[in-house]
Amino acid sequence: MSVGILLITHDDVGTSLLESLRRMLGKNLPLQVKALSIRHENDPLAFCYHAEIFCKYLNKGGGVLVLTDLFGATPCNIACSLIAHYRVRIVAGVNLPMLIKVMNYATLDLDTLANKALSGGCQGILDVNSVLGD
Repeated sequence: MSVGILLITHDDVGTSLLESLRRMLGKNLPLQVKALSIRHENDPLAFCYHAEIFCKYLNKGGGVLVLTDLFGATPCNIACSLIAHYRVRIVAGVNLPMLIKVMNYATLDLDTLANKALSGGCQGILDVNSVLGD
């Protein structure tokens, strides 16, 4: 059983992150990943439908880790609509270090993978001046 990854973000944030990830790690990612771009000019209910379709497609028995860009915004609210019907864990604040961490632990279960996403996202945020001793 593997965990699927669904990015639900404003505009093309998720798509751009996935493109960067593919360039870094190669075209074959260790996990099944999809991005859903939410555009404010469209009906959010239509995006709920697409999120459900992606969730069904990505769930191979281990559940789906849903990564969103901003807690409380439309993409996160759409992700939250999945909780009642699907085995999902949702993490807000997606960034490239988070995705890299998740891909490096592709064999973990859903809950552990969600924790890896959280740690990767937080550890990827640094005060570079302090790190360089400036």
